[in-house]
Amino acid sequence: MRYDKLDHQNSGTFFAKSALKRYLPLAILTVLGVTLYWLYTGVPEGIRGGSRASRRSESVGGAESWDTIDGEGYQFKEETNQLRLDPRYDQLNRLPPCGDLSSTGVQQDVTNLMESVKKQFSDCITPIVNQWKGRAKEMNIEWVSKAAICDKLPIFEDLKVIPFNNQHETKWAVLPKCKEENILVTLGVGHDTTAEERLNRTIPNTKFYGADPIIEPNRQMYSAFGKFFPFAIGKQPGFTKFRVLPNQNQKTRKYIYQDVTTIPFLYFLHDILKLQKIDFAWIDIEGGEFEFLDQIHHEVKFCQFNLEVHSRFAPAGAQVFHDFIFKVLEQQKYVFLQSINTGTGVHRMFFLNVEDRECLAKYFNNY
Repeated sequence: MRYDKLDHQNSGTFFAKSALKRYLPLAILTVLGVTLYWLYTGVPEGIRGGSRASRRSESVGGAESWDTIDGEGYQFKEETNQLRLDPRYDQLNRLPPCGDLSSTGVQQDVTNLMESVKKQFSDCITPIVNQWKGRAKEMNIEWVSKAAICDKLPIFEDLKVIPFNNQHETKWAVLPKCKEENILVTLGVGHDTTAEERLNRTIPNTKFYGADPIIEPNRQMYSAFGKFFPFAIGKQPGFTKFRVLPNQNQKTRKYIYQDVTTIPFLYFLHDILKLQKIDFAWIDIEGGEFEFLDQIHHEVKFCQFNLEVHSRFAPAGAQVFHDFIFKVLEQQKYVFLQSINTGTGVHRMFFLNVEDRECLAKYFNNY
């Protein structure tokens, strides 16, 4: 979601600018509250654990459609089959409780594994990344062709990273080793919740929170199993140009630029959702990721996250991604793998936290 901040050339005086800066966040949150009230008042709530296909569409002029003028929006079909759980669901549901992970130690074999993972990964990826130091554009264009060789490290097989397929892409995850509430945050729903539904049928006790500035069909799809928020995520509150997929462009998959309400990344996670630790974060927001990549280093706790990088649609983001990767290698908090091209200047990656003690205890300790 490419960002171009809107011009406020009519601000006039210093007083007007100060007032706008002071009251704009309040106005945005007021509009957001009214929108959420409209969305959730009088609208039947979906069955938790359901799927996008379990919702009926509305008939407009005899054609099946959902909230779209031309009737070409997402088509919701009646689902007749009962929900089928993944065979691993029952196994994961019988795991022992995690207890207080803040006081749970990381087992020595896990510590040894992560030290080996970090060393072997660093030995492989650092010489490759150093070739791009100061060459951000080339780094983004050549990333997968060169960096993906480190995905084949044999030690990565010990991490047991598994796929959850969407219609157009694949998300990756490591399954927990103990049982507690899990949190998945989707930034950019994109009219496709197949992977979330698969994870919901695989990992018990998972809460889902999704944000996307295009309300329909994303609200209908995501609300079947989680909470949906109708706004974009950035670094600052305001109105921003985002690259979005309108509901009526289902067949062409043509994205457009549209002014949308934006909520700060950290405000959304910490103040609206009240989250301190996020198990799974899936970020695919068409260039908007560059607004807050630097905040992932210190200000949030992700155990694992999938990221799609869109420097093609936000050329200035190439430098942001360049600096982000060098910081990741410096800190050695995450390793990344599963680099896959989706077009020139666009690629996907999976990041795994190999440093945080709570994440390591939950996903790698033996109970």
